[in-house]
Amino acid sequence: MKDFFEDLGKRLSETAEAVTAKAGDAIEIQKLKAQIRELARGNAEDLMELGQSIYDRFENGEELDEASKGLCEAIASRKESIEEYENKIEGLKGACECTRCGKMVAKDMAFCPYCGSPVTEEEDIFEADDLAQEAREEAEEAEEIVAEAAEAAVEAVTEAAEEAVDAVEESVKEETEE
Repeated sequence: MKDFFEDLGKRLSETAEAVTAKAGDAIEIQKLKAQIRELARGNAEDLMELGQSIYDRFENGEELDEASKGLCEAIASRKESIEEYENKIEGLKGACECTRCGKMVAKDMAFCPYCGSPVTEEEDIFEADDLAQEAREEAEEAEEIVAEAAEAAVEAVTEAAEEAVDAVEESVKEETEE
């Protein structure tokens, strides 16, 4: 029985050493994986910075290769969509678009916080649009009246000129007959 306990003790000791070695390996593996993640994050940050510099060149109108240009155009398109969605959200919240700078302004603001211009209520905008439409219609009517008057004046002048020519011809004819 003594041999049994000695073997058991040896085996427990060996197993403990193996478990300790495995635990040490596991810790070392986790440290290495953490270093890999840190390096990968650094690469991701550098790639983002590189991508941003290429996109900045695209926005400045610099020449890019086709692949970069395509990616930049896709990014620009998504940026526009994001802005549209943000404007819709602001509209649903009751905000309106500043007529001067185009930014969304909260409904309870009297002045645009971006450019300082007075915020016009949507009702005022619609009223202004209606007034502008009425002014355009009145201008069209005035143009028609002026065109008709000009046409009548041209006809009157033409008729008067023809009568004057006839009178001059008649006068010349009478003088030649005498």
